[in-house]
Amino acid sequence: MTPPNSGAFSAEQYDEAYPRGYETHFWHRARRDIVLAQVAQHCTPRATTLEIGCGPGYYVQVLRDAGFDAYGCELATPNVHPSVSERVFTGRDFADLPADFRNEVKCVLVLDVLEHIENAGAFLAGVKAAFPRLEVVIATVPACPELWSNYDTHYGHYRRYLLPELSALFSAQGFAVARNSYFFHALYLVTRFLASSGKDRNTAFPQPRWSLPHWALGLLFRIESLVLPKSWRGTSLICTATVNAPR
Repeated sequence: MTPPNSGAFSAEQYDEAYPRGYETHFWHRARRDIVLAQVAQHCTPRATTLEIGCGPGYYVQVLRDAGFDAYGCELATPNVHPSVSERVFTGRDFADLPADFRNEVKCVLVLDVLEHIENAGAFLAGVKAAFPRLEVVIATVPACPELWSNYDTHYGHYRRYLLPELSALFSAQGFAVARNSYFFHALYLVTRFLASSGKDRNTAFPQPRWSLPHWALGLLFRIESLVLPKSWRGTSLICTATVNAPR
């Protein structure tokens, strides 16, 4: 379960993970709303936010549309959405961004990034050190080791997280965990069946064909995240952690 991994997608992996229209897929619709709710709840309006590992920059645009001063940073050089191309640093590590910019960042997002990093604790410590005025980090990760499959291997994951493990990861670096919960609960049942049956998952993200079913499913998964117990297992976890002593 420990693949060799640089932390950045290859061109082929980007094509598979971000097909045309991927933003309209129910998975992204639901995750977008779940993440945005946490940003709105824990980040100051119009605060400078940075998504580390932002890929094409979709969430940078989502945050800008919501009124945040949003930017993205990506180790690789993907095709960035034209609307945010001037706000995404490609081929750059977050620690190498200009000091004046890093001093303005209040909120950092790491959305399905930590699983690609062998020493996630050192990564979070680096984030805390790089942004002197940091107030909150919002992270999503794949959940539940029993769901491990060829999909995780293909995309260079080191692990899938459990709720206590993710809390401990942030706490060990001096963060206070404000929220930690599973989501995509119903998908857990489907993914668990596939994992137990030994069937391989499709590693390419399906390109949406019809918008309405994906809109409806996205809404249902968003509602599910609001009404079901946060400790019920799902295929993903979201953790919102604040800096104990903001400077």
